[in-house]
Amino acid sequence: MNSEFAFKRDGWLNSSVNDAEARAFVRLSISIGGTQISRNVSKRGGGESSAINTSLLPLSEFLAANWWSLLYEPVRPTISDAFRIRHRLDSGMRGYAFPALALWSGGESTIFADWSSFDNPFSALSFLATHPEEPAQVQRDTVEIALLDLIEAVLERTGSSASDLFLAWERVRQSIANPDELAYCRAAGRLGLDPYDPDAPDLSVWAAGVPETLFADISEIVEVNDLPKTSEWLRESDARLKLFPEINFNYFGNPAADDLNDPAWMAGHASAELLHARTSVSIERPRRAIDEILGSAISREGEIGERGPDGVSALAQRLTTSARIGTVARSARQRRFRACTATYIAWTAMDGDERAATDASTRRQQASRAFAAEMLAPQKALLARASSTGFDGEDIEQLAGEFICPFETVAWQAYRAGIPLRGVELTFNSRANVVTSQASL
Repeated sequence: MNSEFAFKRDGWLNSSVNDAEARAFVRLSISIGGTQISRNVSKRGGGESSAINTSLLPLSEFLAANWWSLLYEPVRPTISDAFRIRHRLDSGMRGYAFPALALWSGGESTIFADWSSFDNPFSALSFLATHPEEPAQVQRDTVEIALLDLIEAVLERTGSSASDLFLAWERVRQSIANPDELAYCRAAGRLGLDPYDPDAPDLSVWAAGVPETLFADISEIVEVNDLPKTSEWLRESDARLKLFPEINFNYFGNPAADDLNDPAWMAGHASAELLHARTSVSIERPRRAIDEILGSAISREGEIGERGPDGVSALAQRLTTSARIGTVARSARQRRFRACTATYIAWTAMDGDERAATDASTRRQQASRAFAAEMLAPQKALLARASSTGFDGEDIEQLAGEFICPFETVAWQAYRAGIPLRGVELTFNSRANVVTSQASL
């Protein structure tokens, strides 16, 4: 996947007027992941263009006002209209023709970008960039620098006449320069909160006693209203986790690199293959391999409890050459899967970090689930067991029982390995759409 992200300005169109919005008029082209997002056709003349004439002042004001939630809030299982408004750049354009484009967080290092084309009867332009199969994933630094440069250029162009933009952006700049304030603003952004709103909840109360990295992971999946009780659970569980046995990481080596040109799951899958290659256990006996690698982490000794906050499956503490894992599980199959996800989370963490394995859609969490699937039910092991007619439901259940892992894990691993499935229904999650028709905004 091409991870290009560019907002290119081709000269200011008005130079002699004093109005800030008019002075910010520009010829703008937008390209993301190799797609020309701003490509359009005129409804009046029929001519096609790769750029639009628009004022950058409304866009800059929207970016400055929503900076932290726009760039740090990930998609949750339920996408609200409020989320769409916060993340749709066209929602702040005050009637100017602009493509239906959304940005949101993919985790620490990535930003998701999604777009589509809708017929807007009030616009003189029709945008041509079609809905991608999956959102583009772009390096976070690339996006932040591009948007920062755009805002700074508008401020330089408009001067003191764009007072609202100046004040909003000055707050952001001051926060970026202060490490403590920066951490707070990012934490608020993950939850879709405005850190400058005096009526917003005080996150420092909820985060008190919870490691910053752990609170960040939890904030990517837990709803704001559930954070108080979740924070209390974290403080209690984190204290218990420090007493759990350790998993030895000495022979793990380094995990596979996460390449943004590949889907997130590939880093987890490749990391499992690397770990298999570095151990002496047979890949065709995954149950024994997991027993030897994870030890007590997959037993009841490594269980924090049967229930926890919605979407939270395990906690992990990374030490220098080891890790502690605590799962939230109701069965041995669930416990083993969740211990594997937390192992990947700990393996890819910094020394001393405390993290959570969750159901979040961020790259690290997606990769952790792919790692767990390949560790518990390696595709090569399934291929070695499969007949020419593949597997039916009884075959899948037998393998799931033998490997001690969820039925769905074996079924999906078999499907991805190209093994025919007879009478086995897989649930394909529908694509979560942040970009919908203008009528919903």
